[in-house]
Amino acid sequence: MREHMSITVQRGTAERLRRYARRERRPVSQVVELAIEKLLEMSAPETDHIVTSPSRFIGKFSREEVYEGR
Repeated sequence: MREHMSITVQRGTAERLRRYARRERRPVSQVVELAIEKLLEMSAPETDHIVTSPSRFIGKFSREEVYEGR
C-alpha cells in the first residue's frame, strides 16, 4: 500500500532529482523511493532476528546489586 508524503528539499537537490528522473524515465517519486530504500538498506536494515554471539556469560548476576540504588 502506498502512502502520500510531502518533503522539502534544497532547490539544487530538487533540480538534480528531476534531471535524473527524466534521464532514467522514472517518476520523481519512484527515484526518491529507490534512493530511500538504498539508504535504509545500508544504514538501518530491516530485520526480525536478534543478533547473538557464540559466547556465554561466566560469572554471577545479582538483581540486588543492580537495583540497590533505587
